[in-house]
Amino acid sequence: MLEGMRKKAKLVIFIVAAVFILSMAIGGITSIFINKPYVGRIAGKKIEYEEYSNYLKNAYARYAQENPETEIDETILKQINNETWNNLVASIIYNQEIKRLHIRVTDQKVLEKLKDPPEDIKSIEEFQTNGKFDYDKYQDMLIENPNFAAYMENRLRGNLPYEILFETIKAEVALTDEDVKQQYIDKNNKADVKVIFFDPKKITDIEITDEDMQQYYEENKEEFKRDPMCKYKYVRIPLAPSEADKNLAKVRADSVYNIVTGGMDFAEAAMEYSEGPSAPQGGDLGYFTRGRMVPEFEEAVFALRTGEISEPVLTQFGWHIIKLFDRRKNDKGEEEVKASHILIKPVISAETEANLEIIQEDFYTRAQEVGLDSAAVEYNYEVAESREFTQESKFISGIGKQEEMVDFAFKKKVGTLHEPVKLEQGDYLVAEISEKLGVHYQDIEEAKTNIKRKIESERQLAAVQEKAREFHASYDPNMYLMQAIKEGWETVEGENITKDALIGKIRNETALNEAILSKNAGEFTDLIEGERGSYIAYVLKRYEPDMEVFERDKEKLKEDAQAEAENKHFSEWYQELRKEANIEDNRSMFFDI
Repeated sequence: MLEGMRKKAKLVIFIVAAVFILSMAIGGITSIFINKPYVGRIAGKKIEYEEYSNYLKNAYARYAQENPETEIDETILKQINNETWNNLVASIIYNQEIKRLHIRVTDQKVLEKLKDPPEDIKSIEEFQTNGKFDYDKYQDMLIENPNFAAYMENRLRGNLPYEILFETIKAEVALTDEDVKQQYIDKNNKADVKVIFFDPKKITDIEITDEDMQQYYEENKEEFKRDPMCKYKYVRIPLAPSEADKNLAKVRADSVYNIVTGGMDFAEAAMEYSEGPSAPQGGDLGYFTRGRMVPEFEEAVFALRTGEISEPVLTQFGWHIIKLFDRRKNDKGEEEVKASHILIKPVISAETEANLEIIQEDFYTRAQEVGLDSAAVEYNYEVAESREFTQESKFISGIGKQEEMVDFAFKKKVGTLHEPVKLEQGDYLVAEISEKLGVHYQDIEEAKTNIKRKIESERQLAAVQEKAREFHASYDPNMYLMQAIKEGWETVEGENITKDALIGKIRNETALNEAILSKNAGEFTDLIEGERGSYIAYVLKRYEPDMEVFERDKEKLKEDAQAEAENKHFSEWYQELRKEANIEDNRSMFFDI
């Protein structure tokens, strides 16, 4: 067995090396040489870039080894990244709980587990006799092979703390026979129904005046109480290719243009040279009409003759070499073309980045002297303003995830400039605190849309309840279904309705479900008034719990119910710990997730 593992070593090393190269491309080649801020924080533990990068490389290597025939594409990379992050979160949370609960692994516990190895060990061919696990062969290996014995001991010592933790948490749940019986009854007490749904949305003649909204605002003013808030106004100084960068890209584009006009197949050239997303498809953009592309591209492509290749055309995305393949009229009579392109993107030079550093410093210095608005006018920059944010906010609209800026805004005065912030994509942000509000009430003009919607919903519900009462009082039950159709009320059907089931668009109305299950087949419920409408249900069929089956299968039912309850409790326990861990996830600053 160990010899077999050694034989595979070269393959594994090769895969790890390949994935390492791949991961450099994912994280960016330069990321190896640049000190980056931390990737995240989990329960107070800071996750550095290098640490997380190593976790990812190992995860990529494992995936490549386990799936040698599968190409690792962008979707799989994101999946591996998310799984790695979630596993890291779980590991830190579990380890903290193991420490808090003083969980220890004794030698006796290890010996007990050695007698009943995991399933993957039992399935090893060397431990099989006639297709079944042979304990004697396994025991002989433990005695005769110290390396295997050490591997098993280390593995069990590593896994046992988690097993003990999981068992400890799950042991907090203990179902009684009565609990299991009630669960069985709730799951098997069912009905098929038709429900007359008196839908409030069918009431459309609701008039709401300004006086109504003002009255609602005054009577429910606490609904509109707001925590202290701040705003920033800001200037974004973009990192964009300079004219020199564009000219260098134009040289490359001219070279590719000469290649494709010199005889190279356009699709092959696109696959080799294009830096656009359509490159793998040979640059094919399919058919499109006017208005679908940026103006410069559109003007160039619609001016081409079929089969003609354009000289490089500059757009905001870079230089495009375009070939027109076909023209036609679509079903609407609009002209559309079929084209392919090769995109050559300008590369932002180190000199351009250095110049931007100087520009942002100059702008910030000037903004300190004359204020952000005046400096923006002088530098011809546009000033934007964020929406209000609270002290608990993680994001600032228009700016992004900048928790330090949130903290700064609540500590400093209006008009204070924040030092320039370099954003993930290389842009710089210069921001000034523009507004601070203490505990306050939302202005009625801002709240009117919500107020109107709430008043409308309340009045619709009240009106439909009145109509439902009139309906209920006016007809005999045997006329309900027919009369509901005549009056335009919707009938919603439901099958196998239990105590907690959803009934179509009605969703969950506990009182309605309870009323249904209190009736026999062929009976109507009384009128039920719920939060989302009123209802009268007709029971088509009833399914009563078979208590003989319960008694026969009670032990298995109890076992299944206990396992389900344990898993639910464990999941809730873990989710609560995740909330308390105050997880900060900055992966998007480094990886495409």
